[in-house]
Amino acid sequence: MPTHKFRAAVACFAASIAVTPSARAQWAVIDVPAIVQLIQEVQTMQQQLATAREQLQSAQQGLQAITGNRGMEGLLGNTPRNYLPSNWTQMTGALQGQTSGYTGLSADVQNVIAANAVLAPQRLSTLSGADQQQIQAVRGWNALQQAVTQEALANTSGRFASLQSLIAAISAAADQKAILDLQARISAELGMLQNEQIKLLIIHQGIQAQESSLRQQTRERVIDGHGRFEARFQPVP
Repeated sequence: MPTHKFRAAVACFAASIAVTPSARAQWAVIDVPAIVQLIQEVQTMQQQLATAREQLQSAQQGLQAITGNRGMEGLLGNTPRNYLPSNWTQMTGALQGQTSGYTGLSADVQNVIAANAVLAPQRLSTLSGADQQQIQAVRGWNALQQAVTQEALANTSGRFASLQSLIAAISAAADQKAILDLQARISAELGMLQNEQIKLLIIHQGIQAQESSLRQQTRERVIDGHGRFEARFQPVP
């Protein structure tokens, strides 16, 4: 019953008591203002309870927006990450085709060797064993560096496209937690890319050092083949 109707009913009841003095002794005295005040207090409590429910719901929604799992760690799960050899043994194994985990790299090395070779196998076989080993070693390390560079370029290009997809997904994120998770995922991908760049640089430095060693061996063979320089132009008795 609405408040104004209740008040009107109470007033009528009080008036009926006033016009029947004989019946007044049979009824308890009703404090109309107290009842009205009680009704107002109940209504106020109902409004406060409704406000509290709204605040609780808003707080729960806010908590859900910043907590929980959004599944961002599973994004780009099929992306190849450790595609480069992890140590020098794996590097030499990939060069010789003996590392099972890097068969693609080994195949690329053999393809590059075949593409870059100038001496035909028949001509190579006429050289000394030392010269054959030297030429094959130089071919292999040059091909390995070229194959690693090609694979790193292809992988980095693919990772760049993956990063673009993560960045584009930020605008479609449903809440703050999803956005934060995406940003953290992007930072993690950038960190892994940076680590791969450092690793690639170290691999190139190692290959260059190996090539430098082969050049040094070549120079020493040349010197050894020509004999001692200090005695070369001395007349033979």
